[in-house]
Amino acid sequence: MLSSKTLADMSRFGSSKVLVAWAGLNPMPQESGEYKGKSRISKMGNSAMRKALYMPAIVAMKWNSAVKAVKTRLEAGHKTGKVVVCAAMKKRLQLANGELKSGCPFNAEICLAR
Repeated sequence: MLSSKTLADMSRFGSSKVLVAWAGLNPMPQESGEYKGKSRISKMGNSAMRKALYMPAIVAMKWNSAVKAVKTRLEAGHKTGKVVVCAAMKKRLQLANGELKSGCPFNAEICLAR
């Protein structure tokens, strides 16, 4: 499934946006001329990473206060379940990137202050 060489060194990603795009969790608008459809995740990235992030995102929506806040905000905006789960996957990946780059453990107060 997800080998240690798949992600390798996270320092090679300049920002969390690049990491999210590498995983294929970035939104991609569906447009053609005047037609503007719903945005979807690009799925052009690493499918093994998306598979590995799915279950941790489900658990994080219940127990992680930062991811829970994202879930609450999106559900208040009447987003569907898959959209909420993909946003939780993206948020969890960004949090992991921040933890590894800063060297500090997760602090919900700092994350929720923004």
